[in-house]
Amino acid sequence: MNTRLHTITRDPVFWVILPLALVIIPHLQRLPLWMPALIVLLFAVRLGAVIQPALMPRKFWLFVVAVFVSIGTVMHYGTLFGKAAGTAILICLLGIKLLESCSTRDYMLLIALSFFIIVTNFLFTQNIPTALFMLCTVVVLVMSLITLHQGSAALDLRWRLRAASRLVALAIPLMLVMFILFPRISGPLWHLPDDALSGRTGLSDTMTPGNIAQLIQSDELAFRVEFSSNKPAQDKLYWRALVLWQFDGRSWKPGKQNENTRPTLEGFGNPVGYTITLEPHDKTWLFALDMPKQVPANAQYNNNFLLRSKDKITSPYRYSLQSFLEYRIEYELSRWENNAGLTLPPDSNPRTVQLAQQWRTRFDNDEDIVRHALQQFNRQNYVYTLQPPPTLSANPVDEFLFESRRGFCEHYASSFTLLMRAAGIPARVVLGYQGGTVNPVNNVLTVRQSDAHAWSEVWLQNRGWVRVDPTAAIAPNRVERNLDSALGADEIRPLYMQIDNSVLRQMKFYWDAIDNRWKQWVIGYGPKLQQQLLQSLFNRDIHYSEMTFMLMTAIGAITLLLAWLSFRSKTIAETDPAQKLYNRFCKRLARQGVPRARSEGPLDFARRAAQQFPSQQPAIDLITKIYINSRYRSQVQADQIEKMKILIRKLDVSQNHSAAGAARKH
Repeated sequence: MNTRLHTITRDPVFWVILPLALVIIPHLQRLPLWMPALIVLLFAVRLGAVIQPALMPRKFWLFVVAVFVSIGTVMHYGTLFGKAAGTAILICLLGIKLLESCSTRDYMLLIALSFFIIVTNFLFTQNIPTALFMLCTVVVLVMSLITLHQGSAALDLRWRLRAASRLVALAIPLMLVMFILFPRISGPLWHLPDDALSGRTGLSDTMTPGNIAQLIQSDELAFRVEFSSNKPAQDKLYWRALVLWQFDGRSWKPGKQNENTRPTLEGFGNPVGYTITLEPHDKTWLFALDMPKQVPANAQYNNNFLLRSKDKITSPYRYSLQSFLEYRIEYELSRWENNAGLTLPPDSNPRTVQLAQQWRTRFDNDEDIVRHALQQFNRQNYVYTLQPPPTLSANPVDEFLFESRRGFCEHYASSFTLLMRAAGIPARVVLGYQGGTVNPVNNVLTVRQSDAHAWSEVWLQNRGWVRVDPTAAIAPNRVERNLDSALGADEIRPLYMQIDNSVLRQMKFYWDAIDNRWKQWVIGYGPKLQQQLLQSLFNRDIHYSEMTFMLMTAIGAITLLLAWLSFRSKTIAETDPAQKLYNRFCKRLARQGVPRARSEGPLDFARRAAQQFPSQQPAIDLITKIYINSRYRSQVQADQIEKMKILIRKLDVSQNHSAAGAARKH
């Protein structure tokens, strides 16, 4: 068994399959189950063919497998083209190509295609772990190229690894120059990476009791915020995203477009300045602190006081804003908003509607009704929980208010808004995020999916639309501190909330800070950021022609520098212990009048040296043999190198040289 394994690992095909497997591994989670099984089978057959060549299938069967793969790809993806389908079929075809590859030329082609597969990984994810893994894979690919061209030399594994690492390291300066100076174009070079959507907002434009509670289970990043001054109090951090007008008895939706022709905003006090770095979510939503006073570039402000980008957010998006924390919007209510804010679904949740109508007859002032509703939530036996019981009846709000009384923010926002409408107060639901966590490493506020929140807005005379958060009446800690502090001690928390180790939390903060810089300066490095960087370096705008000239100049300078350093540095051979000792051996003989010629091989030099020093012939021959085995056969162990060192140290050529000279005189 060991002999077979040794034979397989020394065969060139092993060093082709290894990098192929590494570049394919990140794709496995995105492939249908039958594809990884097929790839493993193809690899196993090719490795087995190293021992049993009869396992190599005929080309007819390879054609059959290729047809099967094509049909399976179309059935799963609906096409043979595109990012996902194209990558999947390419991976399978590489495995098929492997089964007909027997020459160095075929192996070189497979390794070249493996470099291309590395690029396809970045079409799906561009995070730091993927980049590091792919960098290590490039080293293995270069190592495989060295292995394919070593011939019969059988170079040491560690030597090949060091050589490949050095070659990749030499390419890094050129890579950095290309990254910084290569003229950037607007828009992505390729289509949107999948992980750009893996960190998406998670919010839906429909709110049904229970969906935000499910979203809370995720600790994915939504956006980061950098304040230009002190961060506002936690209970002021309401990040506005969506306004929902239409209610069907269970779910809330945006409904028709707000037809208000003159939305008004009146701010009080000094606005708060901040910059948001938004994660891609493939929508036009831009989040803002209630209530934004300005519109960033390439965005618009709609009648619901929401910011919308002109294009979908398909890459990290950075924008700066100012918001009023104290404000008044819609001092006078438009006819459209009045009608939309009072609309009730017919024959839905009758107990809730009846209760609100009783409040209407009991209180004449709208603010008194709002205050009374919040008191009812606070004083009665309502529970704030991540595991609310499902409301399966035809009247879910009635079931929640009068029976279960256990819910999350969307339950309270939905029921409160319905109560207000039934009491004759225009009301609407607002979706977004509340709060966030300040990273002490870089003082950046991180807003995650766990901060998703729903609240209400009611229109009050002389005050306009007023934010009312019924969750704050049930669980004030949710708004004033965070979600974890608002949950009961017996509540089952998501895994990320159960981390109660200061070291792990600190590591998470450091990783988040690094990830923030990665997304801003690597993933988000576009035309705007490139111009800002070059402008800061040269104190003026840099034209594309100048950028191209600087790029070519930098590449030429780095190439010349690397060439000069390679000539000045020690050769690869001089780093070999056997080579170092053999050079010492040659220098010692040269001092005794027997220099080695440049064109003279080790065996020829050993014969000539033995003629000059016949008494040392056994030592000279053994030193030469160890050196040859080490340099050309890679068969020398550490003890042989030590023996070579002792032989050179004990080599006595001075007396022999004197005796030989005396003999020549006589």
